[in-house]
Amino acid sequence: MKKTMAAVAVLGAFAGSAIAADVTLYGVLDIGLAYNHVDLDQSGVKNKNTFSMNSGQQSGSRWGLKGVEDLGNGLKVGFILEDGFKADTGAQGDQMFDRESSLFIEGGFGKIAFGRMGAINQGSSSWALANHLSAFTTSFGPFAAQAGNFISTAGKWDNMISYRTPTFACFTVYTQYSMGKTTSGGKAIAGAVENESSADRYYAIGATYANGPFLGYLAVDSTNYKSWYKDAGAAAASAHKTDDSLTVTLGGNYDFDVAKVYFGAQYFDEVTLSSIGGIVGTIKYDESTESTSLKVKGYGLGLSTSVPLAGGSALLGVAYVDAKEADSVSVTDFDFRRWSVSAGYDYAFSKRTNAYAVASYMNDKLKEKGEASWNPTACSFQVGLRHKF
Repeated sequence: MKKTMAAVAVLGAFAGSAIAADVTLYGVLDIGLAYNHVDLDQSGVKNKNTFSMNSGQQSGSRWGLKGVEDLGNGLKVGFILEDGFKADTGAQGDQMFDRESSLFIEGGFGKIAFGRMGAINQGSSSWALANHLSAFTTSFGPFAAQAGNFISTAGKWDNMISYRTPTFACFTVYTQYSMGKTTSGGKAIAGAVENESSADRYYAIGATYANGPFLGYLAVDSTNYKSWYKDAGAAAASAHKTDDSLTVTLGGNYDFDVAKVYFGAQYFDEVTLSSIGGIVGTIKYDESTESTSLKVKGYGLGLSTSVPLAGGSALLGVAYVDAKEADSVSVTDFDFRRWSVSAGYDYAFSKRTNAYAVASYMNDKLKEKGEASWNPTACSFQVGLRHKF
């Protein structure tokens, strides 16, 4: 109720100022049906079969406000306030404007923004660049051959400073620094102090090269994990040795007119399995071990295409991941492999409304030293309708 009243208050306030400023109300509603079959490859554990209505299969359902004020002399100040919700139930997330809450200034020097926003190496914010790596972007769930299932994505960050240069010789450079993730699920993280070692921090630098039908993307980013925190049951915080993550991502796309081809590759180190999605990234492989929190190093590759067909676009993609335990993991030795393939079709009824259908197959294989390998598989089929306003 409080969130609803807050939303009404925000809308009312902006309605009164919209005449004097360039303010836009926008959003996306995405609702569809999905069938998932997951074979967990565990003795005595039944396969999981689900058929459900879902929100945000192709694009996260959201509404937002954005505005720009022209200050003259080539300077502009603007903002983005964007909130995600479940279109199938109407439920909001744990915090308002969880997708983005940023203020920016833009001019001949480029653009600099402050607030909560997504890292460049992910697919769901105004700064997202990872969607350039796959015809399936970072959408269609944990079993699709989409970018979020073959690269480690960095998510959204509090207290972020982002900078984008002007474009020169077809190049645009991006840098980001988060002073610390101090909230989770709309609540403060106990003991996390902004810009200190008690909070995870984030660094990134990247660039795009856009020339005619070709767009290239290169990025290097790192999470500076907190090294001072309180263990469960401990009376006080203490220092912990941590190894920071590192990813190097390269890819892009080329439009041949008859087909648009996407490619992506990433080297990653000290990232969690959950950051590369998939079956193993979301399900425990051992009741005594949280596989989602295990840190890994390795690489991921993806190749996909979008082909104009019958007024819409046919989509096809394949992805591969090869990883092992990171150097910081001392209690578990394992090897990890993933293959995934997806095929789909997207049809636009107008500039704002489209329908889609995507089928996917994924095979994860995790082999722990001295143990039998775990080889879960998953199949999914999704159909849906998306409308932008």
